[in-house]
Amino acid sequence: MQGGNVRALACVLLAACGRVGFDPTTSSSVDASESGAALSYSSDDVNAVLDITSVSLVPTSTGTHTYSVAPALPSGLALDPDTGVISGIPTAVADAVNFTVSARTPSGALATASFVLTVLPGWVVDTTAEGMDDDAGVDARCFSTVAGGCSLRAALKSANQRPAKQLILLDAATYRMSSSLDPVGTDLVIAGRGVALTHVQPATAHPGFGFLRLLASHDLGLKQVSVDDYGSIDGAALNIGAGTAQIDACAFSRNVSNGSGGVLFAHDGAQVTIRRSTFTANVSYGGCCSGWGGVIDGEGAGTTIVVEQSTATRNESAWGSFAHITTGTTLRLENSTLYDNLSTIAGTLATPGGTYTLVNDTIVNNRNTNSTPESAGLYLYSAPCHYTVANTIVAFNTDVNGAPYDCDRRDLSTSLTSNGGNVFGDDAHNCAAYFIATGDRLMTDPQLVPGGPGPHGGATETILPTSTSTVLGAGRSCPAIDQRGVPRDLAICDVGAVELP
Repeated sequence: MQGGNVRALACVLLAACGRVGFDPTTSSSVDASESGAALSYSSDDVNAVLDITSVSLVPTSTGTHTYSVAPALPSGLALDPDTGVISGIPTAVADAVNFTVSARTPSGALATASFVLTVLPGWVVDTTAEGMDDDAGVDARCFSTVAGGCSLRAALKSANQRPAKQLILLDAATYRMSSSLDPVGTDLVIAGRGVALTHVQPATAHPGFGFLRLLASHDLGLKQVSVDDYGSIDGAALNIGAGTAQIDACAFSRNVSNGSGGVLFAHDGAQVTIRRSTFTANVSYGGCCSGWGGVIDGEGAGTTIVVEQSTATRNESAWGSFAHITTGTTLRLENSTLYDNLSTIAGTLATPGGTYTLVNDTIVNNRNTNSTPESAGLYLYSAPCHYTVANTIVAFNTDVNGAPYDCDRRDLSTSLTSNGGNVFGDDAHNCAAYFIATGDRLMTDPQLVPGGPGPHGGATETILPTSTSTVLGAGRSCPAIDQRGVPRDLAICDVGAVELP
């Protein structure tokens, strides 16, 4: 099918090629309490270009096993029942299909590991040089004479000419763009080799354009890529409008907006889901009101944003150092950590009319430097904004004087709903009357391990509760897993983003 040069036939998941995916690995799950059965693979997210990419997915296991997989692998791929190796060149499409490999020992002990496989027509980008496709993507061959191969710019141009969903695979390299890419004009997945290996950056920091724009009703996936140092008025890295986007296992650092969204501007009914991603030192200042959303700005009726298993640190904005959403927009934040973010006017989460849902989050040690002391945590500016909050830690967020200030309803016609299990470090100010559900506690130290987020397993850094923390076993109706992907004890689950064993 379509492709660049012979390097497109190289492995995507050979042990000798290093791990492909995000750090650290979270691909295994074990259902075995006997015989030491265990199984894991090097990645839980496998991406391959149809008829081109050679896959070799090698397990790590203990003991002797007989392997099986369900559902059946697409043609061209096969599982060796004796070794558990999955290999081949896929010749049939699989669009984000979940597969489970089972390994059974002679004694009957069972271990399982799951991964998501995406096989689509598309291209392997085999050069970091810039260059437009020679025939502007008209034929199926991605090649730029100027770049000496299939460049990222040429691959996107070629993808936009194809009606079927496409996949662009990036290598372990840094890709520097000298100007804006074409807007995404088809259903598309862009996948890298992991945030430590694949970087996309502008040639000059904060150049006045972003990385990707999706301004029509298409579906965009972005996986296992670091996006750094972009700069644009609306959405310094991503501008998503009237379409859907799934961002998974990505990292965004040092992107700067002069208006809305230090990373993402979602608008006009966009549907955006972000999972297992990290946001560090992104900034939104400027525009009409000094800047909206250090990481995310969401605007307009029907715009929905979901953020799961993610961490944001050292991001800055005037209004909402992590997020700012307007009337008609909803944002769900689940199993996520917001730490050491800076707002100059209003809160880590701010809204003049949108709706937030917070579930098992850890929102701590954020700051607000407004000259009039103001909340550095939750901020409700004006009706009809509303928050629903469950099992969430909001603590040690401080105003300009260094005093605790975790919540403020600037407009008293705004409201909150508590589903219980919330822990506030201060008295929650004029939000306090809403935090009276079962398990809600004010003026409570959550007793977290000092030092901020760290590598405690999973794709993103987290903050652990201490072994004597007041949040242990105090949750109500928690999600099945925590931020790291660790199963929760649903009978006595913990408050916040992390579940201790």
